[in-house]
Amino acid sequence: MFESAQYLYFEDVNWGLLRLWGKRSGLEVLDVGCGFATTSQQIQKLGNRVTGLESNDDAAHVARGRLATVIEADLQDFDAVPATVGSRKFDAIIFADVLEHLAWPIGVLRRYLDLLKSDGTVFVSLPNVGLWSVRFGLLFGRFHYDETGVLDRTHLRFFTRRNAIEMLDAAGLQPIRRTYNPGLLRPLVPLARRFLGRGEANPSAILESMPYRLYTKTLLPIEDAVARLWPGMLAFQMIFEARPK
Repeated sequence: MFESAQYLYFEDVNWGLLRLWGKRSGLEVLDVGCGFATTSQQIQKLGNRVTGLESNDDAAHVARGRLATVIEADLQDFDAVPATVGSRKFDAIIFADVLEHLAWPIGVLRRYLDLLKSDGTVFVSLPNVGLWSVRFGLLFGRFHYDETGVLDRTHLRFFTRRNAIEMLDAAGLQPIRRTYNPGLLRPLVPLARRFLGRGEANPSAILESMPYRLYTKTLLPIEDAVARLWPGMLAFQMIFEARPK
């Protein structure tokens, strides 16, 4: 009863997902829970047609300026979404950091496979609850929800690499490729947002900052290399590309 119903969206580029996507173009893409479409707009710029699905009014408004089509609906409204999409099928369906917010992610994945072409693939990005900072906190009895990150206060499900793969398997999906986003410095993001946003809820506070630009050019490649040595401990996000079995 002490929680706010408002959820603060922040801009964040999923570099691992873009790395996994590569230079693919000419595809029909559905981004489920697209948010501000910060990542999927990069996929559209490669020459793909991206449809975003988003229930938050403010986020959908921003996404409409970035994507070809945005459907404003609850992703779990399995009557409204198919009715809006019609007979369209997609080459790729993206679930980027959305399944952890759902009570029954396996059932949702199964329902959306009906919108996938026979040779299509599904991209899933999930936060890694095995991240070093979470393990360190638990060692000292600390499990504190935050505004963002692995322990985002709106997360209903938590995943390690093993049970992420088990979830995909239960949904009828077989991972064919995977990658990670590093988490060595990720626990410092809430502090950076408060500092760079100067106390305001500025969704793009970090992405527009000079420190972030310097980070992506210098430290991010090093973080990527180190995280690959022990992703179960050092990865913040796990990204999978999967095909129906």
